[in-house]
Amino acid sequence: MNWKTIALITLSACWIAVGLAQDPVNIEFEETTHQFGTIQKGDKAEHTFTFTNMSDEAVVLQNVKASCGCTTPNWTRDEVAPGETGEIQVKYNTNRVGAFTKTVTVTYDKAQRPVVLYIKGTVQAPPSKTDDIYQHKIGNLAFDKVRENVGVLDSDKEKAMTFKVKNIGPKPIQLDQEISKEMMFEVSVDRPRLLPGEFTNIRVNAIGSKFINAGTFMSNITLNTNDNLQPSKGLAISGNINKVMTVEELAKLPNIAFETLEYDAGKVLEGEKVVFGFKFTNTGEEPLELQSVKASCGCTATAPKDDIIAGGATSEIVATFDSRNRKGPQTKTITVRSNDPDQATVILRLKVEVEQDPFHVNDFGPASGNRR
Repeated sequence: MNWKTIALITLSACWIAVGLAQDPVNIEFEETTHQFGTIQKGDKAEHTFTFTNMSDEAVVLQNVKASCGCTTPNWTRDEVAPGETGEIQVKYNTNRVGAFTKTVTVTYDKAQRPVVLYIKGTVQAPPSKTDDIYQHKIGNLAFDKVRENVGVLDSDKEKAMTFKVKNIGPKPIQLDQEISKEMMFEVSVDRPRLLPGEFTNIRVNAIGSKFINAGTFMSNITLNTNDNLQPSKGLAISGNINKVMTVEELAKLPNIAFETLEYDAGKVLEGEKVVFGFKFTNTGEEPLELQSVKASCGCTATAPKDDIIAGGATSEIVATFDSRNRKGPQTKTITVRSNDPDQATVILRLKVEVEQDPFHVNDFGPASGNRR
């Protein structure tokens, strides 16, 4: 076979490939996949796929076929002129719970390959009925809940809660014969008397300013009813009270203010001691209490001058560093813990560089020890 024959065969194959790759007419969809996401069982699930005739000839959709009977398509039956648009409407039956992926195959005249459209999503079971919320039964009353956590409640705020209750007994029940509660709560009942099958709301309001102590709390509210099966109904309220203070109250709190948090003693000879007093002032009005003062190692001793410092008074913490058996740069810390609410822990630093005495290296010369 000569080169001319080979070239002719190759050129013919290219012409055939081009003819197969290009349809005489061409439609282009804005999207070929639609994601419904999560939908409820029985909800409407419909979507319209829009396409444009991108060719120079009119086009007619010959067939639009869904992959199963649960998907119903409807489409533009008339000719779609060049540059004009058409639609394919797809409906999915959501009576079946679970994830789904369905296809719709579109064929049109003069097209050598169909277009496949996809719809996807997940059908979710419907929520429970209203009566199903009354899961907590106490005697002949059923509650949607019997405990509530209010989370963090600022002392200058209030938190409203609602407990739903239903009479599931055969006789009327009076709810507000007596309500036992602490002073931090306000309680009201929308409908005090419930006939069998009736329901109402019990409204509870937690008042932050009436809580004496900050921190976590757990309280009970007792409804004393005429239910002959179990007269007392208990509701539990818990949470955490965050004490919000005024500017005046904040100014009264103890506050530890050091003149300096770090002292650099420079260079000392090995064996010498470094003594420094970290001075501070209680800038608050209430007494400042030093709860602990601890050095980072045994080579540093600390001696607080006072344990309790009155408002406006000054004091100091004396730190003593012993450089015996130490060499080179040294950084020692003193951890101070107090009842200052804003800075309960303060770190003090003492720095020093220890050098050997050239006249007493290896203890040749005067006796070693404290050489100050």
